[in-house]
Amino acid sequence: MAPKTGKAKPHKAKGEKKKKEEKVLPTVIEVTVETPDDSQVSLKGISTDRILDVRRLLGVHVETCHLTNFSLSHEVRGPGLKDSVDIVSLKPCHLTITEEDYTEDQSIAHIRRLLDIVACTTSFGASSTSRTKTPGRIGGSKESGSTETGGDNKKIVNKSGKDACTDEMEKADAAVSMCPPPRLGQFYDFFSFSHLTPPVQYIRRSTRPFLEDKTEDDFFQIDVRVCSGKPMTIVASREGFYPAGKRVLRCRSLATLLQQISRVFDSAYKALIKAFTEHNKFGNLPYGFRANTWVVPSVVADNPFVLPPLPVEDENWGGNGGGQGRDGKHDYRPWAKEFAILATMPCKTPDERLIRDRKAFLLHSLFVDVSVFKAVAAIKRLIENPAFLSDTVKSVLHEERVGDLIIIVRRDVSDASTKMDCKYDGCRVLGVSQEELARRNLLKGITADESATIHDTPTLGVVVVRHCGFTAVVKVSSEVNWEADPIPQDISIEGNPEGGANALNANSLRMLLHKSSTPQSSSALQRLQGGDPEILHSARSLVRKILEDSLLKLQEESSKCTKSIRWELGACWVQHLQNQAAGKNEAKKTEETNPESAVKGLGKQGALLREIKKKTAVRTGKTEEGKDVYAGNNLDMSKKPDSTNQKELENKDEEIEVIWKKLLPEAAYLRLRESETGLHLKTPDELTEMAYNYCADTALPKLVADFGSLELSPVDGRTLTDFMHTRGLQMCSLGRVVELADKLPHVQSLCIHEMIVRAYKHILQAVVASVNNVADLAACIASCLNILLGTPSTETVDSDIINDEKLKCKWVETFVVKRFGWQWKHESCQDLRKFAILRGLSHKVGLELLPRDYDLDNASPFKSSDIISMVPVYKHVACSSADGRTLLESSKTSLDKGKLEDAVNYGTKALSKLVSVCGPYHRMTAGAYSLLAVVLYHTGDFNQATIYQQKALDINERELGLDHPDTMKSYGDLAVFYYRLQHTELALKYVTRALYLLHLTCGPSHPNTAATYINVAMMEEGLGNVHVALRYLHEALKCNQRLLGADHIQACSFLPPSLHKKTFNSSVTHTFFN
Repeated sequence: MAPKTGKAKPHKAKGEKKKKEEKVLPTVIEVTVETPDDSQVSLKGISTDRILDVRRLLGVHVETCHLTNFSLSHEVRGPGLKDSVDIVSLKPCHLTITEEDYTEDQSIAHIRRLLDIVACTTSFGASSTSRTKTPGRIGGSKESGSTETGGDNKKIVNKSGKDACTDEMEKADAAVSMCPPPRLGQFYDFFSFSHLTPPVQYIRRSTRPFLEDKTEDDFFQIDVRVCSGKPMTIVASREGFYPAGKRVLRCRSLATLLQQISRVFDSAYKALIKAFTEHNKFGNLPYGFRANTWVVPSVVADNPFVLPPLPVEDENWGGNGGGQGRDGKHDYRPWAKEFAILATMPCKTPDERLIRDRKAFLLHSLFVDVSVFKAVAAIKRLIENPAFLSDTVKSVLHEERVGDLIIIVRRDVSDASTKMDCKYDGCRVLGVSQEELARRNLLKGITADESATIHDTPTLGVVVVRHCGFTAVVKVSSEVNWEADPIPQDISIEGNPEGGANALNANSLRMLLHKSSTPQSSSALQRLQGGDPEILHSARSLVRKILEDSLLKLQEESSKCTKSIRWELGACWVQHLQNQAAGKNEAKKTEETNPESAVKGLGKQGALLREIKKKTAVRTGKTEEGKDVYAGNNLDMSKKPDSTNQKELENKDEEIEVIWKKLLPEAAYLRLRESETGLHLKTPDELTEMAYNYCADTALPKLVADFGSLELSPVDGRTLTDFMHTRGLQMCSLGRVVELADKLPHVQSLCIHEMIVRAYKHILQAVVASVNNVADLAACIASCLNILLGTPSTETVDSDIINDEKLKCKWVETFVVKRFGWQWKHESCQDLRKFAILRGLSHKVGLELLPRDYDLDNASPFKSSDIISMVPVYKHVACSSADGRTLLESSKTSLDKGKLEDAVNYGTKALSKLVSVCGPYHRMTAGAYSLLAVVLYHTGDFNQATIYQQKALDINERELGLDHPDTMKSYGDLAVFYYRLQHTELALKYVTRALYLLHLTCGPSHPNTAATYINVAMMEEGLGNVHVALRYLHEALKCNQRLLGADHIQACSFLPPSLHKKTFNSSVTHTFFN
């Protein structure tokens, strides 16, 4: 969170400042590149791009994607252009590719690129289950005579007549569901080209002797088997690749060489490149992926004992899971001194903060990577040593110190009712009580500025890693010995390689749960896939015992929980008070004094705020005296006390000032006093109580109101958590959010699902912690998932299954009441989206599952073979550019107000700062690309918007995951951009992918899903499938009326585009652009 944001400075209407700001507005630039085969490639870049960006664009172009080792030259600037050169400085913008000599590592990377390009033909193919149509697309045929439905595969035939479309739509709605249950077996279909012949079957290091004398320019030999024929031996050398014994055929590119010597490879490779072009001729090629999603690639099903890596992470060809610190050279870095230096670096001006923020980001990213590697290594050593696991007395199983890093590993408890303090800023890590922590966070929040995160060294230097039933805390020692030397003003640290791309993928540190001495044994694989009923039955008994024991403890637990405070709450509170002091709520106060009028266009939300306020007043039982106390938040300084009490008040103020100066540094106290909120006149205890009141009476109702207006639109537990944490709200408030959102069923559903996921997480973590043998983990996890997500049949005669279902429901009811203060109703179980729960549970616990069509209507949908591995889950402070985040918020605010020029200006500056701090291809920069794309779309610059959104999508897919909410949003936005560029079929591909992910996460009853239905309808209508478009519109209308009310603006403007183009398009893009 960027402290004290959301209040943009006033703009000067006209003049010189405006002219200067116009110069930073980006423009599209055509870049022409001469390739080694004397052809030309035309690339579309942005005026802010550099040579590094041109290299990335060449990497996703079908004609140049196979090239890896080259430099770029310019007729004026000369050869060997550096990556930092701006392309706007190149006149003309005409570049030439010059292929360079290889080193051994570069030749290995080149081979990895070819394997990566062809991986989509083998790694993502459908599993053994039958291939079905992708959910969400109703119209499988472009013919108007018949439409294949997505639910039951029935065909509805059009009849000639005036009302044929209407009749067909009504019949279809009555008989067919437009929202079939998600199929995990189709998760990778969007990236799969398994229908094509793989150009390469394998590439291996060759052990054969060289046919000719090996020269110093020859590195190694590889055996290559293309789609047919015998293996061939290729030599990798400094100048390229050549067949063994045929040095004269040397080529710089391995793909070019194979095309020359093998016709079948040439044919298969060209077919693949053609398919790439048909998939998306603008880029976004389906290669370069990492196994960073909870659903593993389909190829794993053939050999779960090994989990074949995708080429990017294949260590045999120089790949890895990303991140820094694998080589161990940073282990003994002086972390304590460098973090202390960061806290003292100058940061008064934006330029000083930019330098400081970049150093802080680089150092913190390196620290996190090293800490995760060390923590996972320590946990693996414990798992491999049974002597440690048998010791149940020690609370700390392992403790070591590596330089300034202190690593402490504890075994998780096998009690699902225990509250685990695993926060990087929690009581256990910081060594303080709950009350002291609440006060500490509140003081940090109300005095926060752009340096709040970096100056809080105790939390900045902490990483918490949970893995396989263990919790490791890695923190930087607080001891700093300067040896009487002055504190340096700067630190030396290398920049992020690859522009911030290839950050650490935690999934690459997985612990495989299936081990076999003979991985290739088909009998072992068959036994694994068949499962062992006895093992599953025994594991089910373990889960049952954990549920029974923890339920008893949970029932005895006091419902009163210790209140905690997030520091972001204090920062938001100060903003709220400053906004009030600035008179921003005068309009609302005026409206409250006038007779209330109907608010058109907001549906149920028109009166939502009034109802929330009434409920809050009843709940808190406000009296006039209480109002006066809380009015102290506003602290009207114009009221002067009586002369008789003047001296007493002055003495009290002096005493409070002394207290504050003891608690806060002088600079922090001055910021608090100058904030014009009057909070410095209150004691810390009074402020704590006032903060709780602000949270309950203002922050939570405001959050729900923003959900209702669709200013915020969470799609899963992750986005819901982010929205709440950014505003300083604890997740234990979910029950209260459900109560306040009684007219927002989609918000209630998300909150309920998140509470269930968190309840199930405690059970699953307790089960994992109770298992001492890794070989038994898969069976225990599968049995636990069967109890949590399976559905016993009404005809079930197995009493254990029936009793387990009752026990689970009783446990969840008790847990939700105790932890969230909300009464869970068992009948709500029928409305649960179990795939969304499975997804959330896998994220929180760290599971990787096979992409199989699980039958969750079955009592035992999971087998041991479905649970592939466990991956570490780690948490730490988010460190980036505070000024960049502030500018992003200003851009969003300007966009909401319709000030497009300001929105573009702020967005461009935000992107510039984030690129400078994090790098152009870091996952934190992707959000700036995405927002700027939306802003440019609204200005009508569809080309430039598409370029930015493609950059965001490429980063999100490879760095965040294939089903991350940001990735999902990029699919939806990019589909709309393609449609506006009149590439309707391409747009339909991407919107279908977005719809599939929405069905998997938030389900069909969500405003985002309804908006996507409208997008699909718009595109289907553009392809001439009017009857299909009408059905999607009808479904969207029903969804929005049900969720938002009949008179909400989202439930209006449902005319076909040909009749009401402007209104239709404006409603289409609303939700995805939140």
